[in-house]
This record gives sequence, C-alpha cells and structure tokens, in this order.
Amino acid sequence: MSSQQHKFKRPDVSIRDKKLDTLNVQLKKIDTEINLIRKQIDQHQVNDGTQQERKKLQDKSREIIKTQADLKNRRSNIHDSIKQLDAQIKRKMNQIEEKLGKKAKISSTAEAKQRINEIEDSIASGDLSLVQEKLLVKEMQSLNKLIKDLVNIDPIRKSVDDHKAKINQLKEELNELNPKEVSNQFEQNQEKLNDIHSKTQGVYDKRQNLFNKRTALYKKRDELYTQIRQIRADFDNEFKSFRAKLDKERLKREEEHKLSKLLEQKDVDMGKLQEKLTHAKIAAFTYEIGAIENSLLVLDPTYVKPKKNILADLNEPVLETKPARKVVADDLVLVTPKKDDFVNVAPSKSKKHKKKNQQKNTENEQPASTFNKLDGKFTLEPTLIATLAELDVTVPINNDDVKITIEQLKKKHEELLSKQEDQTKQNIESVEKEIEKLNLDYSNKEQQVKKELEEKRLKEQEEAEKDKEN
Repeated sequence: MSSQQHKFKRPDVSIRDKKLDTLNVQLKKIDTEINLIRKQIDQHQVNDGTQQERKKLQDKSREIIKTQADLKNRRSNIHDSIKQLDAQIKRKMNQIEEKLGKKAKISSTAEAKQRINEIEDSIASGDLSLVQEKLLVKEMQSLNKLIKDLVNIDPIRKSVDDHKAKINQLKEELNELNPKEVSNQFEQNQEKLNDIHSKTQGVYDKRQNLFNKRTALYKKRDELYTQIRQIRADFDNEFKSFRAKLDKERLKREEEHKLSKLLEQKDVDMGKLQEKLTHAKIAAFTYEIGAIENSLLVLDPTYVKPKKNILADLNEPVLETKPARKVVADDLVLVTPKKDDFVNVAPSKSKKHKKKNQQKNTENEQPASTFNKLDGKFTLEPTLIATLAELDVTVPINNDDVKITIEQLKKKHEELLSKQEDQTKQNIESVEKEIEKLNLDYSNKEQQVKKELEEKRLKEQEEAEKDKEN
C-alpha cells in the first residue's frame, strides 16, 4: 500500500483542518456577538400591562376578522343562491315561451275561457257569415288546445313565483348581514392598537434594529457553515478520488492480498484469545479469597495468612484501612461498597492496579486496632463492615458475633478454595474452545479464499483464451 501511496498524493488533512480552524474562530466570534445581541433584546421589552392590553386588542381584531370572513362567506352564499334561482327562473320562462309562443296574446286559462264564451255568443247571435263562423270555430278549437297547454304550464309558473319569493327573502337576509358595523368595530379596535404601537414604537425600533443585526449575523454564520461544508466536501471528494485510484491499483493485486490479510487477521484474533487464555489461567476467586484472608487477619489474631506466589500476591485483594471512628452497636450501619470492589473474576493485569494492590497489602500488613471497645462500646472499621457485607457474612456488633463471623469467613474461604480449581479449569476450557473454533473458522475461510482465487484465475484464463480466438 505504501508503494501505491507514493504514486498518488494523499490529500493533506492538516491543510483542511487549518482552513476549518480559521472558520471556527470566526464562528466563535459571531456566536459571542449573537449572545450579546440576545441579551440586549431581552433588556428592551415592553411592560407586561401594555403587552397584555395589546394582546387583548389583537385577539379582538382576530375575532372581528373572523366575523367579517363569516359574513362575507354568508353573503357570498346568498348571492350564489340568488344567481341560481335567477337562472332557474329564466330556464322556466323559456319553457313557458316554448309552449305558448313568444307572441301569445292569451297567457291564462281564464282569458282563454272568456274568449271562448265571446265566440260562442257571436255564433249564437246568427249575424255571422258562414266564413266568419268557420274562422271563429277554428279559433275556439285553438283556444281549447291552449287551455290544455296552460294547465300544464301552471306548475311551472308556480315554481317561478316561488323562486321569486325566495329571492326576495334572500335579499332581505343580505340587508340584515351588513358588514359595516363589524367594519366600524375593527377600525375602532385598530385605532387602539395603533395608539399602543405609537407609544411603544421606540422600543420596537430598537428591538427591530437588534433583530436585523442578529439576522445579519445569522446569515454570516450560515455562510461560514456553507464554507465549512464545502471545505469538508472538497476534501472528501479529493479523498474519494485518492481512494478510487488506490482501489484501482489494488484490484490488480487483490487476489494476492486476500489470503495474507486473512492470516494477519487470524494472528490478531488469536493474539486476543491467547491474552484471554492468560487471564483465564489466573486462579478464580482470587479477589474474594484475598478479601476473606485480610478480614480474618483483622478479626482473628491467631490467623496466619497462607503464603502465595508472587503473582498471587500482586493480585491479592486487600482492605483499605482508614482512620477508625467510633461506631456504637446500636447505631451500626452497613456500608454498601461499589460493585467494582468485589467481582468473581480474575483481577486486572494492569501495572497500575498491581501497584495499588501491593500498596494496600503493605498497609494491611500492619494490623491496627480495627475493632475494640471505646468507652464500653463496640466499634468496627467501616471499611471492614463494607467488606463483610459484600462477602455476605454476619457483621459483628459485639465480641460474641466475631466468632460467628470468623467461622463464616473460614467456611466461605474453604468453599471458594474448593471451587477454585474447577472454576479455573472451566475458564481455561472455555477459552480453549474459542481458540479451537477460531482455528476451524479460519481454516474454512482459507480454503474458501483459495477456492475463489482458483476459480477467478480459471475464469480469467477462459476469457483470455476466448479473446485470443476472436
């Protein structure tokens, strides 16, 4: 990879960061100015009473506007209804004209019947000539037919009259929905708002000026952010181009690298498991056993701490001694230690932890008066109380309880020692199984890589042969 990097110049991240640092300094300065303007805006405020009054007036204006809009909609709906009714009237009148004719002199059944009576009287007088009589008979026949048409037209006429009556009713509603009164209310309310606005205009002008400055700073800040994004995007594009060139070169050698990379990864993973195995080989319950032994050293003057090898001594848990304070039996309170103080695992291998534990062991090698009677009252080291509580044994509140606690500690000590070898063995076996599985997995992966490389090689050979044939 290093040889490829020599062929292509890698984008310099320090140049990008230098540009970004310059812009970030400007951003910090702008943010400071914005915060200062915000404080100035907070200082220029209209008093609460004026604001409340203005709010009430504004709310009233909104209500009036809503009322005006409602009136407008209602009036608009009425006008639409009137237009629809007018259109229906015109359509029905056209129907009547189509049936009667535009030049019809008789428009009602009463007029037609009256004319028929007049004709009958004329014929009955006997003063008419034969021609005149025939004409009148023909007219009478037409009138009889007209009467039938008029009867059919009457519902249409009634409908027209109903529509006209409805239009008149709607026009009366329009007169009642006069928005002038509402407009006057709006104007009066607006005058009050204008008065308040004129009184507070100075404050609003100052605030608006500050708002404008803040907006300008926001804009400038956005421009800086845009520049930052552009710088990052340009660098990313350069880096992508750089990576693309490297990938193009790497593709030529990918099949040779795959197996070596797999083996390298195997070494890394195996190293982690070997490290894990080293920790697993450390005796289990080392910390708990050490805590019990240190507690027995304090509680039982006759107890002799077993000798251990150097590694065990370095990892041995100890009791941290602190200046004792008097604790009376009646007021004795258990101190709950942190969970990290006692864990059923091998202790950390860090040098810092070992050094700390060695120091604690040295301190605890010096038996102090952890419990005694002061002024006739039984006292106990708080650190010891926490340790005993964590070990789930009886915390003594008098000398009689000490024997019980010692027996419980020895019993727990024996239990942990009896399980230590098995637990340690289980820990080791668990890691060994992981190692076995890892070896198997990487063996399969190696076979798969070899298979893929062979298939790729054969395919390339076939393609090359075909190209030669063509």
